Amino acid sequence: MARRKKSTPLNDLLDFAASISWKISIPIAIISYIGFHYVASMPLSPPKDLHSFSSSISRTLFISISKLLQFIIPIAFIIGAAVSVFKSKERSKLLDEQSGIDSVRSMSWQEFELLVGEAFRRKGYEVKENGGGGADGGIDLVLYKNGKKSIVQCKRWKTFSIGVPLIRELYGVMTAERANDCIFVSSGNYTAEARLFAEDKPIWLIDGSELLDLVSSVQVQPSISKPSTIKEHEASIPSCPLCGSDMVKRTAKKGASVGSTFWGCSKFPKCRGTI
Repeated sequence: MARRKKSTPLNDLLDFAASISWKISIPIAIISYIGFHYVASMPLSPPKDLHSFSSSISRTLFISISKLLQFIIPIAFIIGAAVSVFKSKERSKLLDEQSGIDSVRSMSWQEFELLVGEAFRRKGYEVKENGGGGADGGIDLVLYKNGKKSIVQCKRWKTFSIGVPLIRELYGVMTAERANDCIFVSSGNYTAEARLFAEDKPIWLIDGSELLDLVSSVQVQPSISKPSTIKEHEASIPSCPLCGSDMVKRTAKKGASVGSTFWGCSKFPKCRGTI
């Protein structure tokens, strides 16, 4: 486990300043300097008697602290703005350089989370990066848009299919966090059971192919080409005759056809199209 950075007020301030847009950090730096400089410029007045001694000490202390804060706070937010700009360019470069599923799967898990976050950011979401503690670190991203909150977990797996346990776990976290929905993003695929579990719940499963579509849709110059295996896989999945969504294979659990497989709409129960 990686050693966590020791938390101090200054570190927390720098982290906060770097987590917000430079368009917010710069005005805060200017306003904080003006405010603290105004207080720091106030004249010190010695106490006239014992009754004013306490208030005089408090005033002197406040002015003295302001003499430091008039520089510390603005500098922290200016540094945060610079870090924010650097990270923004880094994320943009990371996303725009993706050329296919192989480049996505060759990423580290940290880069994979940054890629997913930047894709949603370009889709108009406000993105909070949790910077998880490792490759399996809980909620990786929190998205906000139109007053709704979504939690995201990212898995950069090359071959494994995501099963029901991980999806069920994320669904439980969504409920505990009082989020509106949850999104699971994988560079691989999902088992049929996992898709069946998610289909009637506020769960959005994004597999490798759908992730490529998402990234390509927000690239400045789309450069992603899908390998033939993905194209063939997509071609083998029929569209719903009622709503046009992808269909998933299901097994009949009752009726005359019990035990047989059929294609059902992935939007069930909103859509009941079958083939």
